[in-house]
Amino acid sequence: MIRVRIPQKEKEIEVRGPRRVMDILAEAGVRPATVIVTQGRKLLTKDHRVQDGETIDVISVVSGG
Repeated sequence: MIRVRIPQKEKEIEVRGPRRVMDILAEAGVRPATVIVTQGRKLLTKDHRVQDGETIDVISVVSGG
């Protein structure tokens, strides 16, 4: 299982892997354009394949002026 942490929503889910980041976001109900996804200190692309046993963090992008 892949552990998916979404700190802004105080949510954590597990999904079966291997799976692409974009597919994980779709299952979690997260719009890809609104977040970045990291694994440790590494930024992941939407096409990156995440393996079972790995943990990723979904971080909301905030902008303002």
